[in-house]
Amino acid sequence: MQHFKKLGLFFGLMFLPIISVSQVVSPPTSNDRPTANTVALESTPVVDGEVLNDAVWQAIEPFGNLVQAQPNFGRPASEKTEIRIAYTKETFYLSVVCYDSRPDALVVSDARRDADLDNTDAFLFILDTYKDGQNGFIFGTNSLAVEYDAQVDNEGQGNFNANRQQGGTIGGFNLNWDASFEVRTKVGDFGWSAEFAIPVRTLRFQAGKDWGINFRRNIRKSNEIVYWAPMPVGLDLKRLSLAGTLTGLDLPSPGNLKVIPYVLGRMDKDYTVADPKNRLDGEVGGDVKFSVTPSLTLDLTYNTDFAQVEVDDQQVNLDRFNLFFLKKDPSFGECRIVQCGKSGRGRSLFQPSYRNR
Repeated sequence: MQHFKKLGLFFGLMFLPIISVSQVVSPPTSNDRPTANTVALESTPVVDGEVLNDAVWQAIEPFGNLVQAQPNFGRPASEKTEIRIAYTKETFYLSVVCYDSRPDALVVSDARRDADLDNTDAFLFILDTYKDGQNGFIFGTNSLAVEYDAQVDNEGQGNFNANRQQGGTIGGFNLNWDASFEVRTKVGDFGWSAEFAIPVRTLRFQAGKDWGINFRRNIRKSNEIVYWAPMPVGLDLKRLSLAGTLTGLDLPSPGNLKVIPYVLGRMDKDYTVADPKNRLDGEVGGDVKFSVTPSLTLDLTYNTDFAQVEVDDQQVNLDRFNLFFLKKDPSFGECRIVQCGKSGRGRSLFQPSYRNR
């Protein structure tokens, strides 16, 4: 009996450290999300990437303390990051200083707009302007000042099955949305820095409410992905229900009227006849975008010119299901109507449309 008691005590001591270690790192919850404050500006910064030498930015207290999602979940980032946020009635400003001990080893693979930033040194952030934990706008860049922007619907969770015509809601992630914003970067001995200037009219929001916000930085030399509001393993920036909060905003309801007209001219001459004459032909049309309310945008198009739209992404169909291509015309690029109830939560009613081919 004494022998069995010693064995029981021995195995108990063996398993005790395992139990205690499993309780060291717990998954983050929505109750422990960080909060940041923004500053109203009287004088605007010069958007040139020079954050450290700009008196406007240096007068604002930075924040950071990003946490790893990989490779060492829950540990602080190996490099320091300083983020500052400010605004005027017309523009939302954000600056970031990504300190790096080896700025000569920054990884950049593509300089095109909306290029994939996953495997490069990059900085991205998401704005939940309705604070509904579902919909938002993503902006990002790398050290080459690439412009990256997208819309997130339903936390990026859409139905992307091959048989989409039976799938109901598509939604999810719309990379084809192109916002009007400016970003500049600077690389130096400290690492690299970036400045964003986003016109308020580019965004949709409700006045008098805080915004949800989160930041992500990629540090490729150590294969790190770090977040400001920590993300559990397997989730990413689009999980807005776990984002932090941005306070201090005092913006009026956005009024937005955008008119994009076009004129096309054409001249033909038929040389098969005895006396050829010039024949002139022309077309007019355009797109109109108008914010009816802060949560309702009206998109109108007349005689849409599809000739200027980029070609479809190449797809190879090896099954019996039809191919669907996202409409890339600007009149369809932002189809987002949000209905907000008394609870303040929003629901996306109209998602980016697809066409069958």
